[in-house]
Amino acid sequence: VMKHNLKYLAPAAAVTTLFLLGCGDDEATPDCTDDEALLGGSWQLLKEDGVTIKGKIETNDIGEEYTYALVYKFECGGDFEIRQVFSYSNDPENPVNDLYEGTWEFDSADETISIGWTSGFGDSYDWNFEIDEVSETLLKGSLYTEEDTVLQEFSKL
Repeated sequence: VMKHNLKYLAPAAAVTTLFLLGCGDDEATPDCTDDEALLGGSWQLLKEDGVTIKGKIETNDIGEEYTYALVYKFECGGDFEIRQVFSYSNDPENPVNDLYEGTWEFDSADETISIGWTSGFGDSYDWNFEIDEVSETLLKGSLYTEEDTVLQEFSKL
C-alpha cells in the first residue's frame, strides 16, 4: 500500500487539477447565485506558476511513473470536495482516488473564493483563491494556503 503524503495537496506541489461541478436542476440543489453559476462547472488545472501540469508524468520515491490530478468540486450552496487522482503507468485502468470534503464561499467585494476543507486525517485547511480572470472557459488567480501562494490557471471541461 502506497502512502500518499498530504504535501501533494498543497498548491506548491507541481501537479494539480481543478474540477468545479456546477449547479444542477435538481430540486434539492439550492438556487445558484450569479457568482456560483459562473464559478460552477467542471474545470481542470492547466498551469501552476506558469508550468503546464495537464498530462505531466511524475516519478515517485520508488520509481513508479504516474500522472496526478487534483479535482475540486464547487456546488451551489457552498459544498466543496477535493479529489486526488493518481494514475500509474503500470496500472492505468486502476487509478487511486482520495476524496476530502469542505465548504466554499465567493466574496464579490474582493473577488476571492474562501475554501475550507478537512483531510482524511482530520486536519483542517483554510485557503483563499483570489480571482484575476474568470469567464465561461477560463479561471485564473492566486491560491493562498497556510504554506504557500501559487498562480493557477484552469480551463472548463
